[in-house]
Formats: sequence, C-alpha cells, structure tokens
Amino acid sequence: MQSFREVGTPPDTAAILDQLGRLLRQLTRIVGGADDGPAMTATQRIALIEIADSGPLRLNDLAARMGTSAPTASRAVEFLDEHEFVARATDADDRRAVRIELTAAGRDLVEERKARASVAFEPAVAALPAADRKKLLELLARMTDAIAP
Repeated sequence: MQSFREVGTPPDTAAILDQLGRLLRQLTRIVGGADDGPAMTATQRIALIEIADSGPLRLNDLAARMGTSAPTASRAVEFLDEHEFVARATDADDRRAVRIELTAAGRDLVEERKARASVAFEPAVAALPAADRKKLLELLARMTDAIAP
C-alpha cells in the first residue's frame, strides 16, 4: 500500500494522516476484536453510530450523515434491522415517511463499544497534560469542522 507521501499528499497533511492512521489502527486493535454478535461492515457500524448519536433519522438523512447513497444506507439499515439493533417507525410529522431508531439491543451494543474504547484510550489521554488535552480537543474540532460537508 502506498503512503500518503507517495501519492503526492502535502508533507504536513501526510504526517498528520499517518499519525491519525496509526492511532486509529492501535485503538482498533485494542477495542476492535470480534463483535458480541454478528460481524458488521464499516458501513453498518457507521450507520449504527449515526443513529445512536443523532436519534431517529429518515433514510435520506442517515445517508447524508454517512456520506453515502440512500441504497447503501438502506442495505446497512436492513442488516441492522434484521439483527434487531434498529427498528423502523412511522414519522410523527409525516405518516408516509419512516424513521430509523435504535433499539435497546442497539443501544447496549453502542454503549459497550464506547466503554471499551474509553478504557483503551484513557492511558493515551492521561499521558497528556491538561493544557495539551484541551488544545488537542480544540484542534481536532477545528479540523473536523474544516472537512464537514
């Protein structure tokens, strides 16, 4: 696999992406493991987290939040619905529309994964002085906002 530098990424961007990649891979190794239940694709995980973080969503809104097409989001929702992590409900504002909402099983799964990530990530956070943690949080928020659609 080519590095970011090999594909012509500016040096600062490449260095940051390399470090973020290392951080995410390490965290995934610690937390990722096998799911307690059916194996999920990245798209299915993203859909689950978006629904957990945003509350009930219409399919098109979910697809937009995921940065994917409605058919791709629909396939993810189908899987999550089959495994009872989400449920479809009639939209109170528009009875023709359907909202996708988290079930108790979906909420439990998300909470368990977030708890494992928190435990795994805590030593990294604790290794930084409070001022560095505050600055890192500010910088990450600015970077996220800069690439948000």
